[in-house]
Amino acid sequence: MEIQMGDQEQEMKNQGLVWNKICGSVDSSVLKCTIELGLLDTINSSSSKPMITLSELSSTSPSLHSIKTQNLYRLLRYLTHMNLITINSTEATESFSLTDLAKLLLKTQERSLKDWVLGIDDEHSVNGWHELSSYCCSPDDAPTPFVKLHGKTLWELAEEVPEVNELINNGMACDTRMVMPAFVQGCEKVLSGIRKLVDIGGGTGAAISYVVKAFPQIKGTVLDLPHVVATAPEIPGVEMVGGDMFESIPHADALLLKFMLHNWKDEECIKLLKRCKEAIPTDQGKVIIIEMVLDQDEDDEDLTQARLSLDLDMMLSSGGKERTKDEWRVLLESAGFSRIEFIPIYAIQSVIVAYP
Repeated sequence: MEIQMGDQEQEMKNQGLVWNKICGSVDSSVLKCTIELGLLDTINSSSSKPMITLSELSSTSPSLHSIKTQNLYRLLRYLTHMNLITINSTEATESFSLTDLAKLLLKTQERSLKDWVLGIDDEHSVNGWHELSSYCCSPDDAPTPFVKLHGKTLWELAEEVPEVNELINNGMACDTRMVMPAFVQGCEKVLSGIRKLVDIGGGTGAAISYVVKAFPQIKGTVLDLPHVVATAPEIPGVEMVGGDMFESIPHADALLLKFMLHNWKDEECIKLLKRCKEAIPTDQGKVIIIEMVLDQDEDDEDLTQARLSLDLDMMLSSGGKERTKDEWRVLLESAGFSRIEFIPIYAIQSVIVAYP
């Protein structure tokens, strides 16, 4: 059977798409390499901004000086296809500049995702992806690939290995810098009237610091594991409390759960949410959840893919999951909450407010 020209062209496109899927892990490895070398930051800080030539780039930074020129060029060429760098060609030379997308990965950028790159591609996490097929066929009570590889949970490993604890704290602080300004700006009505707010699993207090700064009348408390709060800096208006959130939660007008429930299976989330319900007033109390909602902005393919990717990552690392609106409703209603409100904000997460 003769293949028509149009069919051949489509098959070639399909081959390219499949090859891109096959080589999908290259992107994260290139990102990690780029950040470790300080490549984007070197271009950004160049005295010849916004353009820099290959020879200038090699001589500007000690970390780049030792790289073979040909290898550096190949790395830059790949970064152009990731839409992070623009190559500007003339008859005499080529120069390089950053795209707006690359600015989200700069060390000097407050709202940078560089720490997420270093955490996601860390050796403690990345090896679990090789166990995806076997874990998908495992029984519900099977240990996650992370536990299978390390013999302990991520949180247990973090307590023993300072480098892992630092990666987690840096990643959470990175997420905080991205989402909390959007939360404070978009949820003024939600925060209005609160006098005491407890951030459950709030790490070293980065998230709640945004709240107490924007709303000085709110007294903030962070509840997290003792080894986490032990490294926390002093924050005006914030009290640090070490403890187990599954055992006891301080009473407050409202509780904050930021990017935390996705770490746990439904049964564990329901247990925790019941504890939360007991810790707030029955009349005007509220539990404020900042989490991904899988079916929010479904028409945005990039956001949807990012959320679905993180869902699989949670499955492998902690046994948790990202959830749809219906799944959030079922979870919160099972914990005894009577009313649920979804609030979109300018972040990959949404805000979910649960009332007793």
